Amino acid sequence: MEARNTRLTRRRLLAVGTAALVAGTAAACGQGDPAGGGGSGTATAAEGSADGTGGLRPVTVGAIPIVDVAPLHLAKEQGFFEEAGLDVIIENTSGGAISFPGVSSGQFDFAFGNVVSMMVARSQGIGLKFFCSGSTTTGEPGEDNVALIAAPDSGFTTIRDLEGKMLSSNQLANIGDTACRQALDKAGGDGAALEFMEMAFPDVQAALENGQLDAGVVVEPFVTPALEAGMVAVSWPYAEANPELDTGGYFASEETLETDPDLVRSFREALVRGLEYAQENPDEVRRITGTYTQTPPEVLEQIKLPRFRAEFNLEAQEELAASARKYGTVTGELSVPDMFAEL
Repeated sequence: MEARNTRLTRRRLLAVGTAALVAGTAAACGQGDPAGGGGSGTATAAEGSADGTGGLRPVTVGAIPIVDVAPLHLAKEQGFFEEAGLDVIIENTSGGAISFPGVSSGQFDFAFGNVVSMMVARSQGIGLKFFCSGSTTTGEPGEDNVALIAAPDSGFTTIRDLEGKMLSSNQLANIGDTACRQALDKAGGDGAALEFMEMAFPDVQAALENGQLDAGVVVEPFVTPALEAGMVAVSWPYAEANPELDTGGYFASEETLETDPDLVRSFREALVRGLEYAQENPDEVRRITGTYTQTPPEVLEQIKLPRFRAEFNLEAQEELAASARKYGTVTGELSVPDMFAEL
């Protein structure tokens, strides 16, 4: 077996090669501030028609370059959107700070975002709604794509051991820390006893090795390399918060949903085909992720994937929203059912 230091060096090099993938991994573990312009301006795209695209209707989608949006890219590659009469243009974003105001302003017709960012947006009166789920926890600790890791000599074995300890999440007051608090509550502890500092996913492993924090939230492609380098998974917070937790989805402005529901339905039907294809073909998910990220093939071969399905589990969303309210992530009025459009 290789010496541990050798493994650490090799994995750090892989992490550097995958940094571009995680630039917007907020969809799995928190995105930027969703607040943007309150108005919706998608009318131009919604009213558009064929424009040099062979009779296809142009549609622009904002999506962070992570594995969670592989079904979107697969739906385009497999021709599902084209069969629906749509010419889909996927624009990479860095997270919710771009995608939420982007849809509000009309820069994008649709976008992908995480569920807590949507909760915050809705509680601030921003007129956006999900119309399709995009990524879901596997519900299986040890087989999920999000983990809370600690150093091998930390002595921590469960999330209960972390009460009063310093943890990291890539963004504060979002899905990462909210899910961790909820997981601790479910384990019989006190979610309020967790302390969080903001730290990018690529920096967590080194911070643990240097003793800068006690545990940190990481997502693939950093989970598997970290565990192989000797880090320990203290918790799988999304799976433990709720095994049916949908973590991200696709959304539109209320104006588009009201004035052009046929466009949304056509897009959703093709996207659902992409989600089903992705769930049935994990190797295709890994392959296409390598076409829109800079993730090394050897990392893609090992990473754990989320679950892909079209329908949101409302019970799991209500639970997450209750935790978001309890811990101050959401402070305004929020109706969870109103987050989701009926088509």
